[in-house]
Formats: sequence, structure tokens, C-alpha cells
Amino acid sequence: MIISAKINYQFRLSVSDKQSMLSIDSLFEDLRHPNPRIQEEASLILSEHYQEEALPMLLELFCHQDPKVYRAAVKGIGFFGSSAFDPLIELYATTENQTARRCCPKAFVQLFKNFPDQPFPDSVMQMLEQGINDTDMVVVQGALMCLGQIGKQQFKSEEAIKLLAKSLSSENVALIFSASQALADIPHPMAEVALHALQDNNDDPLIQEAAQSALARLQNLLNSRS
Repeated sequence: MIISAKINYQFRLSVSDKQSMLSIDSLFEDLRHPNPRIQEEASLILSEHYQEEALPMLLELFCHQDPKVYRAAVKGIGFFGSSAFDPLIELYATTENQTARRCCPKAFVQLFKNFPDQPFPDSVMQMLEQGINDTDMVVVQGALMCLGQIGKQQFKSEEAIKLLAKSLSSENVALIFSASQALADIPHPMAEVALHALQDNNDDPLIQEAAQSALARLQNLLNSRS
């Protein structure tokens, strides 16, 4: 598995040393620590040495009332790679807790950041397509963030761009704006085509503004890479 480049060799050594003296309970306590470095160390140890026990425990924290707790759990899930895909999809489909549903696409954002080259099943894309059509805008935003992340990677990037482009035909101006901003961060010709179509096919001043803003951002991104 490929972990984010942010976790360097020295960091992994320190995590390995700590594992011998930390129980799963103490590691979950570290997830609540205000220092993000300590949270990351705990998450990495949990994923490498307590995966079967820790994964369902982290998913349970998605329902926690304290935002600091469920946000830490979301980041923690990001270290578990493909083993977290199906449990997250199942949780999104079955939970009645809205906080947990909101956490699921955000957890996928973390997974795709930490494992950018890891294949994932079509069911992930199906979940994200459902997410951008959700009535809860927090879920929608999470799904759009995730599609934006996928769009910048090699695996299924074009499929992610197509879903974002499809969102541009929505009647929801907030969704159009968010989807256009996600496309603005993807240096791909398909993203540029979708944004130009948005600009050319709409007379609404708000949508025109969204398209122009996104195109300007995308052009700046492309210029910086040339």
C-alpha cells in the first residue's frame, strides 16, 4: 500500500517503536489529542496492527456528537486503504445517523489522498453519484470533494469528471457552483470543456460568474504546470 508522502521513513520508525507500548485503547485516546501528528501516529498504528478491531470502532465514532471525535475518525479511516471501501459504502447505505452519512464521502477523500494509485470498485463511484444527488448539502459537498480528488488522479479520473460535469446541469445553483469549483482544480481537457459549456449555455448571471471564476482558476492552474 502507498501511504501519503507526508508520512516519511523517520515517522514510520517512530510509529513502529511506539506500537510495542501502546494498547488499542490508548491509541483511541490519542485520536482525541489536539496535536495532529499524534493523531496520525495513532491512526497509522491502528491501521497496521489493529485493523480488524479498529476499523469498526472508528466507523462507530462517525455517529459521535463531538465534531472533534468524528473528524479524527474520518482522518483515521484514511489510513486503512481498500479494507475500508466496502464498510464505508455499507454504512452510507444503511445508517440512519445523518452525521455518519456525512462522514462517509469525507472518509473517501482521505483514502484517495493517502492511496492515490489504489484501484477501487465501481460501487464507490455509484455511492458518490448518489451523494451528489443527496438532499443534504453536507453530503453533496463531501461527494464533490471526493470526485474532485479522483479527477486529479489517474484511476477513474475521466469518470469523476463526467459526474462533476453532469452536476452542472442541475437546477441547484449551489451545486453548480461547487461542482464548477471542483472542476477548476482538475488539469484535464474534459474539465475545461465542461466549464466552457457551462459558460456558453447559461444566461443566469450567477452561473456565468461561477463558470468564469472556475475557468480563470483552471487557466491559472494550467499555466503554473506548463
